[in-house]
Amino acid sequence: MRIRLRIESLKKGFRQNLGIIGSEGLGKSHLLREFLEFSRQDTTLLPIALSADALNFGHLAERWMGSLLQAYLTAKGQKFRDDLDMLTENAAGDLPLTTGKIQRIRRNLRKGDWGAPVARELFSLTGVLAQETGKKIILMIDEFDNLEYLPSTDPFAALGKEIMVQKETLFIVTSSRAEKSREIFQEKLSMLFGNFEVIDCVAMTYQESSHFLAQKQPGYHFSKEQTAFLVKMTDGVPAYLDLILDRLGICFPVSHHMQAEGASACDVPTERLMLAFETELFDRRGRLALIFEKRLQQCRRFAKDSRPYVEALLAISAGRRKLIAIASLMDRATRETKKILERLVQEELVSKRGSFYVIADGLFRFWLCEVYALRNRVFGFDEQDVRVRFSRALERHYEASNEQSNLNIQLRLEALLKEFRNDVIEIDGKSMRCPHFTEINFKLSGLPLSPLVARNAKVRWFCYVAEAPVREDDVAHILDDLKRQCRKSVRKILIALGGIDQNAKLLAQAAKVQLWSLTTFNLLLDSYNLPKLMLVKESHGSDLGAVAESLHTA
Repeated sequence: MRIRLRIESLKKGFRQNLGIIGSEGLGKSHLLREFLEFSRQDTTLLPIALSADALNFGHLAERWMGSLLQAYLTAKGQKFRDDLDMLTENAAGDLPLTTGKIQRIRRNLRKGDWGAPVARELFSLTGVLAQETGKKIILMIDEFDNLEYLPSTDPFAALGKEIMVQKETLFIVTSSRAEKSREIFQEKLSMLFGNFEVIDCVAMTYQESSHFLAQKQPGYHFSKEQTAFLVKMTDGVPAYLDLILDRLGICFPVSHHMQAEGASACDVPTERLMLAFETELFDRRGRLALIFEKRLQQCRRFAKDSRPYVEALLAISAGRRKLIAIASLMDRATRETKKILERLVQEELVSKRGSFYVIADGLFRFWLCEVYALRNRVFGFDEQDVRVRFSRALERHYEASNEQSNLNIQLRLEALLKEFRNDVIEIDGKSMRCPHFTEINFKLSGLPLSPLVARNAKVRWFCYVAEAPVREDDVAHILDDLKRQCRKSVRKILIALGGIDQNAKLLAQAAKVQLWSLTTFNLLLDSYNLPKLMLVKESHGSDLGAVAESLHTA
């Protein structure tokens, strides 16, 4: 993996800092814990891990200083409780410069000095520690974007200066606010000798999720339909899958004796799987329900009256994706609604994709619509009727998941194109207009990839869908087919669901063929409130991606 490669490069004198970004639940913190243990095996390294999600600057400073000293003493085989005085006292003999600086910082903090100079002193500690120990330092900061709340005028500028001069320290940071962290990397931490390589932490695919389920619960056998439902509901987020599986273990326990005897896995009754979802999402003590309640409480930070922000989230979860439709359901002026949505986008509770506002987390969206919204319509305390309606909603989603799995991909594409209404959507930072088509039909070409042709009075789209990996010959055949069929200028689109090799990609780009990956196709489907597509294919061996692999091999 890239993190291990970066650590090996650091030992050879080349440093490349890393930023790992992605939404909550994808396993970023778990990755840091795994590589903390991996790095401890090398005596030339001193790995340090800390979380920037602190109560205030004083709390963060204490956590920062304590983590450094504890890491050093742990490497020496000494263990102490989380007491900064004791840690300082025990490290003072070996680290006079580091502990001396820590004592100065603590004196300034006690005086109420929480300004930029103290923050800079705090950030400089790893450089002093590297000098005194003669070791390469690996500093892992979880949710580093929270440093923006420090009282310093520009904390990332101060951090950037230290990163640039501390060439013996490798910085590995994580963030659940992808857009905010990208902005920090580009505007504050893009510098000579200190720039960050960004790794996008993404959800697991169907194959990865299937292997994850088998590894986490070897005593269970999930049908193809159940696996598809689990992946669609959770979007392949490891933390969500883990919580559902844990709950399933309570709702449908498998005896340890059966597993010890090597008995074959038990088929999971669908009603027990539904009960696991119901308990986690509907019960007020369900862990997923508590996670989503906490996420909703973020709105209280925006203003005294957080109701407009919650109303906007409920409108989006109900299928309203455009400004006017959201404003209409909220019964508010368009200008006021736009400001509300802009704040939700800024806080990354909502994603803006051109004309569309989307809650990217599908399970959170489902909870908002089928639990929170229904519960808030109840007169009184009796929620039995709401629970029954929620159970029916779960059943409908399960049935819809089965129906969508059996639907031809070209029919899914046709359904998508029929939703276009001259919208503008943003994909990979580029805007794309989605025209309203008056005619959509299949055109037989005699090739394995026959196009779907969509047209109106002004434009024509030729869309080719490939489930298998696309090769150079495939692109050549498509280009020949386009020459035979197209006399006028058209938009040529190749939807390479199974991926595309480099030569084929270059050939397609030279011919101005627009390429859509499975991610792009799903982004479009999701924007138009259509179910995402999962490619279910037979696989051999482990198909696990980086996050999934780390989650069950640690």
